[in-house]
Amino acid sequence: MSEPDLHTARTAYDAVAAFYADQFKDTLDDRPIERGLLAAFAETVRRGPAGPVVDLGCGPGHIAAHLHGLGLSMLGVDQSAEMLAIGRARYPEVRFALGSITSLGLADGSCRGIVSRSSVIHLPPALLSSALSEFARVLAPGGWLLLSFSATDGPEPPYEYYDHRVTAAYRWWPDHVVSLLHAAGIVEKARVIANPEPDDRRQFRVASILARKASAT
Repeated sequence: MSEPDLHTARTAYDAVAAFYADQFKDTLDDRPIERGLLAAFAETVRRGPAGPVVDLGCGPGHIAAHLHGLGLSMLGVDQSAEMLAIGRARYPEVRFALGSITSLGLADGSCRGIVSRSSVIHLPPALLSSALSEFARVLAPGGWLLLSFSATDGPEPPYEYYDHRVTAAYRWWPDHVVSLLHAAGIVEKARVIANPEPDDRRQFRVASILARKASAT
């Protein structure tokens, strides 16, 4: 098995874009905890100043569209052009842009909120810190982040390589991720660890971290 690589991930997701979009378009229907987390995130963000919310690694855009329905102005960012083409066709109410989570091409402090669901799992460990720093750069002071990823128990090593169904990936130790967020100026406010149900298509633990960037002084 080869180490996760962003170029390889982009090629792999381009190849399965149509299948992936059909398989996961209703992914929230049987996941009330995830719907609840997204609703809490949307309510929290709506209390702050106006501005766009970015779904990083948005895939075909179904989560961005769900958050749009909860009252957020959404921008979906993904490195897969094929995924974005599907998103633009299905969800015209959402804006989409091509970009990498390590180099977003967005202005400093331009996002009132960020949601990132599993977008960091395909990062090599050496790039996780820089990606989270990029999240912090584009997040406005006082802005909110909802970060979800496959979880491992840790602490050593703080990650675990696994063979994801699309392309190679890592599970991360939540405390390690939170420490990197803190170093980037984003502070954890809540954490949910969801264990898989017997009939769940996803047979691994998922950590969801709700965090906030420090307000300007």
